[in-house]
Amino acid sequence: MFAAGDKVVYPLHGGAIIKEIKLKEQNGENISYYILQTLFDNMIVAIPVSNAEQLGLRSIGDEAMLSRVEAVLKENPDVQHVKSISWNRRFQLYLDRIKSGDILEVAKIFKLLSIMENNKRISVGEKRILHNTKRILQSEIMLIKGIDADTANEWLDMCCI
Repeated sequence: MFAAGDKVVYPLHGGAIIKEIKLKEQNGENISYYILQTLFDNMIVAIPVSNAEQLGLRSIGDEAMLSRVEAVLKENPDVQHVKSISWNRRFQLYLDRIKSGDILEVAKIFKLLSIMENNKRISVGEKRILHNTKRILQSEIMLIKGIDADTANEWLDMCCI
């Protein structure tokens, strides 16, 4: 169980801080919610405490995790194999991997789409996923290292060289 002030990652939105745990009445029953504030867009998200694990809410990683992310970002994935998969199937695979909450999977998608974008134009949907994966990575890096978005972006750029 998390507490107010904890730094967490919510799979589709990235890094967030638990602002409070709030009781809300629903159908005559009191339900506890984590009230999260995301790092980007200052969005507020309410997640039922009882569903948090199922929804993929997790603690942020650590420096050791960032070392593994860095290793993934230095890899050269097989872009040709991915291009052979239809766009809708690729899109669903990307979403499933992002929803898993696994930062290494997010890093793999980010690296793959970065290479594809550099080699040729990618679709609008893939650009959106590239942007989202970058923000998810940036936000967790920001929380782990205690840095701002620009510095986290520089770290990502250095890792992808």
